[in-house]
Parts: sequence; C-alpha cells; structure tokens
Amino acid sequence: MPREVVALVSADDVVAAVRVHADRVHDLLRRSGCGPEESIEVCESYSFALIDAIVNAPESVGDMAGWWFGRALDLGRRLGDAAAEPVTDQPAAEMPTSVLSGTSGEAQVRAALAQLPEQERAAVMLRDGYDLPPEAVAVALGRDLDWAATLVASGRLRLASLYDDRSIPDLATHGGRAPADLGTLGRLTDGSLPAQRSGPLRRHLSVCSSCEEVTDRLTKARRLVAGLPVLAMPDDAREAMIERVATRAMSVLPSVDEVLLAIEEEDDTRPAVSPFIAVVAIVLALVLGVAIAAVTSSEAAGNSGLTQTPVPATAAPETPAFSVPATPTQQVRSAKPRKSASAPPTATAVAPTTAAPTSTTAPSTDGTIALSPPSGPRGSRVTVTGRGWAPGVPVTVRYTGTLATSTDSVTANKHGTFTAHVTASGALPGTYNVSADNGSQSASQKFNQTT
Repeated sequence: MPREVVALVSADDVVAAVRVHADRVHDLLRRSGCGPEESIEVCESYSFALIDAIVNAPESVGDMAGWWFGRALDLGRRLGDAAAEPVTDQPAAEMPTSVLSGTSGEAQVRAALAQLPEQERAAVMLRDGYDLPPEAVAVALGRDLDWAATLVASGRLRLASLYDDRSIPDLATHGGRAPADLGTLGRLTDGSLPAQRSGPLRRHLSVCSSCEEVTDRLTKARRLVAGLPVLAMPDDAREAMIERVATRAMSVLPSVDEVLLAIEEEDDTRPAVSPFIAVVAIVLALVLGVAIAAVTSSEAAGNSGLTQTPVPATAAPETPAFSVPATPTQQVRSAKPRKSASAPPTATAVAPTTAAPTSTTAPSTDGTIALSPPSGPRGSRVTVTGRGWAPGVPVTVRYTGTLATSTDSVTANKHGTFTAHVTASGALPGTYNVSADNGSQSASQKFNQTT
C-alpha cells in the first residue's frame, strides 16, 4: 500500500464523496441523455475508475468530486449534452420536488440554460445546480480557479439576461482604482471570496452602481439555478452501488486509522544526527576557529620586523595613483625673490587640467501609445501606435479581456515608433486595458468595449 500511504486518502473519504454526490452525478447523466439503468451503471463504473486513479496516479485527481463530475461531463458532450432538456421518462411518483419543480419557472430556467455556451452552462450547473465548491468546479472543467470563476459569473449574467429578457449590464461606468473583475464579483455573490477581499469589495459596491447591478443579476441567476430539481437514484440502487464501492475502496485504500498513523509517524521521524551532537560540533568549530586566528595573529606580529624593508632616504617619492586637481586646495607662501634686471622672468609651471568626462545621458522616459479606434464592439481590430520607445527593442502589446487576452509583439524602429494590432476580446461590455511594455518602458490606454 505505501506510495506515501496512497496520498493519504482513506477508503472512508472516497465512500463519503460517492455518497454525497451520487444523486447529482446521476442527474447530470440523465439530463445528458443516459437512460435510467445506464446512468446507474456509469455512476458505478466512474466511481471505480476514481479509486483506480487515486491508487495509481493520485496527483492526477486533484479533487475527487471534480474528477468524477469531469468524467460525467465528457460523456455528456459525446452524447450531445442535452442538459437543459426535461426528463420525461421518470415516473411521476419519483419526480423530485424543489422550489421550481414542475412550474413554468423551471421550464424557463432550463430554456435559458440551453442557450448558454457549453462551458458556461456546465460551470453554472456545477457551481449552482449541484453546489460544488469552486475548486471542484475548476477540476471538472479542466481550468484554473480564476478562469472557472469567470465562466460561472459570465454564465450567470447571460442566464439572468435571457430569463428576464433584458440586456447584460454594462461595466463601462465602473469607477475605482482597480478594473472590474467579473469572476471576483461572482465569487462575492456565492460567498466563496475570502473575507480579506470581500470586505473592500462590498464597500466599493456601495458607491459603484454598475458593479452593484451586476452582483444583483448574479445573485438572482444563482438562486434560479439552485431551485432546479435533481433526479436522484432509486434508493435501493444507490445503497447497492455504495456498498460495492466501499468493498472495492477498502481492499486497496488505507483506513482512517492507517492514514492517521502514517501522519503521526511522519511527524515523529527523528533526524539522522542528534540535535545535541550538532550543537556540540558547532561550538567546537567556533572555538577551533578562534584559536587558529589567535595563533596566526601572534605569529604575524612577531615576524613583522623581519618582513618589513626600510625605504632609503634618497628614494624618489612614489607617484600617487589619483590625479592632482588643477587648483590646489592649499597654497604655501614662499619668500619673494629679489628683483634683478638681468634675471629673466620665472616661468610658472601649471599642472595640466584633465576634465573628467561628464555623463550627459538623459534618463529614459516611458513611451506613449494611442488607440484607433478608442472604442468598439467585441472582436474589433484595434491599431496601437507607439512613440518615444527605445529603437530596436521588442515591445509586447496586450489587450486584457475578461476570458481571453490578445497580444502582439513588434520592434520599435530607429525613430522609436511602432504599430501593433490587437483584438477586443472581453466577454462583456466594459472598459478594458491595452498596455505596451519592452522591459524598461511601459504605457497603457483604456478601450471602451461597447458590446
């Protein structure tokens, strides 16, 4: 079993994860087009595959729930992903109940879900419909945490807009030192944003009507999707599946007690060298070093008379390595010579003045950029013109969008100018940043994306 005690995941952990999420994975498979019996078989086979992955490659799992839902999503894509369509073959007595179950609101929400892009629909259902934590959503989607949060928030905004038949809120009027971040606003509405970040953001909402409207729409969409019913497995099928999963997990994974024992043994592992011996060795090294230094110093003092060679009185003075200034700082008065008609005027020797080179290099200044056009819809081709940049140095130009970033690399010509092109790639309307940087110079301008 070792392999670091199978990454310290116990059989009980796996069984608990399967028990909690079995009905939700079953719902995802049913709404993807799987039949009742097939959905149960797929749930069980994927749970066995999860156990095998933990045993053979635990680093590939990341999050157990996210791994399991990710496999179900892949199957749904292959089957056509009819996740927004209602299931009609379920007996009426077994249909689940919820806030929207059987109402016109449920049909309206599912119709709005059907119009979302596949990635946004999956992100919204995982986070709000199945209540997975952000880390599990990211693993299931195969994205990083920030990208997954942006997909969830973007899908919520689009769903609320379709449900109410209203336009998506425009973040162009957002004000503040930091740009509006849709993913951060989404995490604020579902309570997953850390407290140290949510406090300042809530204060910002009190003075920014644009961000406040976005968060209201995000909250409404989350509540709508959370009110959808979940098709649960039949009770007997679920318990039989969990029993088989538990048997398999306990045969290859450690128990909770074994995991705790491994953690204690790791904490109690003694160092190869006793701390007392290490301290004594350091003290001895210090004492020995001081003794050697003292002996060396005394020998040098005793032999100083033999090693020094007296300088003869007639020896020429040594020329200083430094330059003599043109104007001496001190002058020594000497007796005036008596005037003599026959004596020629005395030539005054003047030391040649050597002027030290003075640096005249002007400090580097940041270049400037201009955008053409300064605003436009998503997909617009933006021409970026730069002036005052270091000649011959590559410049990276970047349009920072919500879900994607457009970049271009150019080299400033001998006059310090360049022309680059980027694409307006923001997922939603708003003000986005266009920046240029060559490592020592930088500049930025705002682009107003209208749609």
